[in-house]
Amino acid sequence: MVTLKSKLQKIVEEIRGYKGFTRKSHIWDLAKIFNVECKFDDAGWFSVGDQKIVASTDGITEGLTKADPWLAGSLSVLVNVNDVVVKGAMPVGYMANVASSSSITRRKITQGMKYGVNKYQLKTMKFHTNPDSSYSSVDASVIGVAKRVIPSSKATPGDKLVVSVDLDGSFGKKSWVRFFDSTTGKSKKDLRKRIEALIKISNMKLAHASRDVSAPGIVGSIAMLCESSAVGAKIKISDIPKPEEISVSTWLTSYPACSFIVSTDKPDACINIFKEHGFEASDVGKVTKNKKIILFSSDESEVFIDLAKESVFGVKKRK
Repeated sequence: MVTLKSKLQKIVEEIRGYKGFTRKSHIWDLAKIFNVECKFDDAGWFSVGDQKIVASTDGITEGLTKADPWLAGSLSVLVNVNDVVVKGAMPVGYMANVASSSSITRRKITQGMKYGVNKYQLKTMKFHTNPDSSYSSVDASVIGVAKRVIPSSKATPGDKLVVSVDLDGSFGKKSWVRFFDSTTGKSKKDLRKRIEALIKISNMKLAHASRDVSAPGIVGSIAMLCESSAVGAKIKISDIPKPEEISVSTWLTSYPACSFIVSTDKPDACINIFKEHGFEASDVGKVTKNKKIILFSSDESEVFIDLAKESVFGVKKRK
């Protein structure tokens, strides 16, 4: 007998099979080598006087770099800026390594990097190139400065989950990456305005935890936040901000260029700040003690992942 899958079951399967989500499962195998506590946060930080120095590093997937070197260079700035900003820090410095045997590819990557650095008003602190590489890649880091830091590991059962997205953009696909670009073409002033939303939320102590939305998509990124905090969540997918012209399944397996999640007991205050700074934002669900991430749609519900039994980051669970 053939059992027909519901629309929600198909959405869950698509997100769980999406490369942006599955590739996160390789993190723990390497992180454990350091033999230190790992919170799986977006960025790391330490104190210097009464300031926090926040740092992030990331690489752009090879397929995207081959498909569009300029975009890869630009995104090497964006992805690291978002990681620093979501912690409540103002990004200030950028460092990168460009690898390719093609001088044309190296130049295109670097031109994209320059565009991003200028738009986000960063100081280029260190640049390295590897012209003998057998592949093309760009790996970069951004540092920022914060008064307070919002960790990814402090989401509290009972909190509301607020998702914010800049929906003023356009959708495209490079290699396997589905990308909603809401930053290219925006002014420095507009981008700084988006950044200041997270800094304001952090400084006003409105959020317990935060995470930017990255390659795993909105639901996958919520799952990462929850695993970091050892909690679960109930999510109503119809409440997630979304462009009207994009289907739910496509949107939830896409990388929005400017999107953030906060776990908070003051959702209205957070939503108001996000909207004042150019985002669409809404309360999409709540944090639970139960470690299951459960999606709701109409009168359906489906477990996306049970973090008591599975791990987004590849941590081996005890039987």
